[in-house]
Amino acid sequence: MHKLKLLLLLPLLASCGVIPLPETAVPDFDFLYAVNNLKPAEVLYMAENQLDRLEIPRLPYQDITFGALLVSRSAAPLVRLQVFASASRPPCPVVSSGVPGYGNTLRCTGPAGGQALAEVTLRPHERTPVVLQGEQLNQSFRTGRLYLGIRVLEGAPRATDRVDVVQIRARGRL
Repeated sequence: MHKLKLLLLLPLLASCGVIPLPETAVPDFDFLYAVNNLKPAEVLYMAENQLDRLEIPRLPYQDITFGALLVSRSAAPLVRLQVFASASRPPCPVVSSGVPGYGNTLRCTGPAGGQALAEVTLRPHERTPVVLQGEQLNQSFRTGRLYLGIRVLEGAPRATDRVDVVQIRARGRL
C-alpha cells in the first residue's frame, strides 16, 4: 500500500521540481576557434547539436547544470571567452574550419538567440573549470538540442587553435 501511495505522489513531486536526476557524463569534445579576424561582437557556434550523442528523454527538466574543464590549446598567453548556449540552431552563415577532422561553425554577428552563460579566462594547457546554467540550457535538455558558442573577449587565438572540453557532467531536477 505504501508503494502505491508513493507512485501516486511521484507526478506531484515532479511538478514541484524536487526529484534530482542522477549526474550524467557527457562525452568530451573539442572545438576550433575556426575563424581569423573575429570581430568583438561575433559569436561562433558549433554547427552540430552537442546532445545528439546522448539519449535524453524529453522531460520537463529544471535547474540543469553543465560543468566541465576547458583546456586551451593555443599559443596565445591568455584568451578570455564568453560561452553561449542556444536550444535551436542559430541562423548564421556556415564557416568551414578547413582543418581535417573538424566540422563547420556558425559565424554570427551577435548572440543570434543564444544566451551567454559564463565568462572564462584560459591560459595555455591549464584546466579551467566552467559551470553553465540558464534557461537556454534547461530548454536544450528538454528538447535534446544544444548549440554551444563562444565570443572571444580578449586574446588573439589562431584559427587552428582549439579548446578541449573535458570531464563534462550534467545535473538537474524534474
